[in-house]
Amino acid sequence: MKRYPRAAAAQATQPAKTAPSAKTAQPMEAAQLTQTAKTAPSAQPEKIAQTAQFTKTAKTRLFPVAILLFAIVLAGCGQASGAQTEPPSAGEAASPPPLAPVQSTGGYLMEYAYKSEDLDSAWSETDAVTVVFTGNSAAVSGGGAAFAEGVLTVSQAGTYVLSGTLTDGQILIDAGKDDLVRLVLNGVSLNHSSGSVIYAPQAGKTVLILPKGTQNTVADGSNYTFPEGETEPDAAIFAQDDLTVTGEGALSVTGAYKHGIRSNDVLAVMNGFLTVQSAGDGLRGRDGVAVRSGTLVIEAAGDGIQSNNDEDAAKGFVILNGGTYAINAAQDGIQAESALTVTDGEFNIVTGGGAANAPPQTENARGGFGGRGRNGEASEAAASDETGVSESKKALKAGKLIYIGGGSFTVDSEDDSVHSNGDITVTAGTFTLQTGDDTFHADNQLLISGGEIDIQKCYEGLEGLSVTVSGGNISIVAADDAINAAGGNDSGAGGPMGADRFASGGDRYVRISGGALDLFAARDGIDSNGDIFLEGGATAISGPSQGMEGAVDLDGAFVVTGGTLITAGSALSPASNSTQASILVSYSAPQASGSVIALKNAEGRTLLEYTSRNAYSASAFTSPELTEGETYALYIDGEKRTDITLSGAVTAINDDGAGYTLRGGFGGGGGGGNLTPPPEGNAAPSGGAAPPENGAAPERTPAPPGDGTAPPEDGAAPPGFGERRGDFTPPGRDSVPPERAPGPPGNDTAPPSFGGGAPPEQERIITEQQDE
Repeated sequence: MKRYPRAAAAQATQPAKTAPSAKTAQPMEAAQLTQTAKTAPSAQPEKIAQTAQFTKTAKTRLFPVAILLFAIVLAGCGQASGAQTEPPSAGEAASPPPLAPVQSTGGYLMEYAYKSEDLDSAWSETDAVTVVFTGNSAAVSGGGAAFAEGVLTVSQAGTYVLSGTLTDGQILIDAGKDDLVRLVLNGVSLNHSSGSVIYAPQAGKTVLILPKGTQNTVADGSNYTFPEGETEPDAAIFAQDDLTVTGEGALSVTGAYKHGIRSNDVLAVMNGFLTVQSAGDGLRGRDGVAVRSGTLVIEAAGDGIQSNNDEDAAKGFVILNGGTYAINAAQDGIQAESALTVTDGEFNIVTGGGAANAPPQTENARGGFGGRGRNGEASEAAASDETGVSESKKALKAGKLIYIGGGSFTVDSEDDSVHSNGDITVTAGTFTLQTGDDTFHADNQLLISGGEIDIQKCYEGLEGLSVTVSGGNISIVAADDAINAAGGNDSGAGGPMGADRFASGGDRYVRISGGALDLFAARDGIDSNGDIFLEGGATAISGPSQGMEGAVDLDGAFVVTGGTLITAGSALSPASNSTQASILVSYSAPQASGSVIALKNAEGRTLLEYTSRNAYSASAFTSPELTEGETYALYIDGEKRTDITLSGAVTAINDDGAGYTLRGGFGGGGGGGNLTPPPEGNAAPSGGAAPPENGAAPERTPAPPGDGTAPPEDGAAPPGFGERRGDFTPPGRDSVPPERAPGPPGNDTAPPSFGGGAPPEQERIITEQQDE
């Protein structure tokens, strides 16, 4: 890359480039950043975290949500070092959290080693070079820096304290390749109309220090000029080498040309109050982005935070160990080319204008609502812009691996909330999610062992080649399947990483060994293209009982060895090698949404209870407390329907007391005990169940004709669907709950009772999504 001062840039022969959108250069509209006293989900109960909340405006723009954080110092109105205004308290970040012991996984970096110069924000004017800007001139005191023709050139290592206003010029850092250059932004306003404002073509590392109590602004113009053949620098703050931002002051950056802050190596944010508005990406570190603490408010026409090195598995990472984030991005909120790691932080992310902007779902091969482009190429093309490049509008995205071990997430995304082209692992965190497509999507394994996950609106909730839940409290409202193991290729505006594509050759399965799950689906509650293993946890499902849809659907075997399950909707019969008894009930007439289903033992103690969230014509029950030969009573809305005496591993009965014969074997398992046992740990099962000899599909618990739950032809939700959030009482309501499968250390939270009356808005979501 050629290096050039501002004078050379002015002589460039190439025409000036226009910003991608004139709208991005407009002043930001009203929104609020409010502080909330909240206990972080990490092991710091006394930490006061800051939550960024967006306030929507009535105007229709590229960014329906804009941000106003504090009074930005206007160009030409800079402050002298002795007359600075105290920044908002939000800029005074609390002590950063300790780094979590996360190790490298699969060759992908998941922990960033912050260096001593990253952690050191101390400085003294007596040991520094001082620069005071006054319009188009500057007074420099000390060696290593010189000002000429609007350009301050820093040529050697050292600490440089900047103050005042630079009306139209540049800070050019052209030092030794191993030099550490520290710029103290001590109440400064820097502006450059035709290029990067702070440009570091060479230095070992550049550190921007924001002293407590200062407000600093950096703003470029929408037109850059370049020497022939050059396209960089392309950000208001641009460094070829490592770049670190630290300190407790405030920095506002406007990237009207393209990006806000960019490093071609690692961009690290240690602290500070950053506001970035950009025509491209907000923060971009090619090799990596690492944030330890601070408050980051980003409005971007591209991605909010991005790392894009695809040449080295140890690069292209994003590692977030803390901080408060308010991100409003036209494309992805946070994108890592390789691995994305989050151990703590407060996240409020809006992408693509939110779930309300998602395109309508197209009809898939099953005759229902498919995903965007599912089983068809036309929709994928429709998701692309006029250049043929598909845009991605996901909230959290990685090309290889996502690990979330803590944090609080509020997401409203046009596309997937959390998406990996490889694996996703969630061990902790609090999630409130709305999306126009999938909430958690992994092309390979999706592993959830902890966390509070509230999915209020989605197309599909948990989706992966395999889905394993061993802990956590999970509530899902889905317009298609709540949990889906390899249910098809979801094009879903995949963007630079391509469409959602499941790995080939791997086993597809859903495995539940712990946690509490409350699933409310317009189609299948749990759908697996392979097997389903129910080993523990407490699961409640409301899924319609019409056609090929129901509470539990699969192509392989349903193996039940533990846990509890109660459904308002049909389920396939458990396989013959299940070790826990199950009951399947078919109702003589459709049952209304909101009705209470209960199963009691001979002493009248309630074993399972659930308030349905849709009309249904069948139910399924299983619990460690069910014993062959014992008699149980089925109640609907407090009225006893029938006694059920367990006659074997699976007892199938009508609610009038008459039994019925299951056809087609046990859940497609062949009924001969020829199923491969469930895998150890998180390994994939080596095989599944053999299909019935006649090749027929497994039989579902029969639903009587005319049950009133089939959706109308216009795609509206079935009658009563979405009327009410259900109430589900986990097992052992009047006794000690059964032991769950052990989870990771520290994940010993008992599953709560589900339901209790969700807000009306949440209950309307799925009906509105269907009506669209």
